[in-house]
Amino acid sequence: MNKDKFLALVSQEKTDTIEKIKWRIQNRDWLERSQDIALKILQILREKNMSQKDLAQILDVSPQQVNKWVKGKENFRLDTISKLENALGTELIKTNAEFDKNNLVKEEI
Repeated sequence: MNKDKFLALVSQEKTDTIEKIKWRIQNRDWLERSQDIALKILQILREKNMSQKDLAQILDVSPQQVNKWVKGKENFRLDTISKLENALGTELIKTNAEFDKNNLVKEEI
């Protein structure tokens, strides 16, 4: 294919594709975590035979909000994760640190 034919096929309209790609690269770490959480939410909903609408009602949020969460592009806040964990009855994220909270408090005093 020659250059003229190629250019005829390509849209002259400017897009923000490059910016979106750069953003995804810059935010790759938390996006991967978000996708993991989204998949776990969907898996738990399936196991519990619940719909996204059911979860929305339990959490008193819109079904659109739950849909946003399960798309895997949400930068979750810790309070949101805690509410989801309580509603679903399971942990969505695990911490690497294992420590005795009581012993830590004693050491600080």
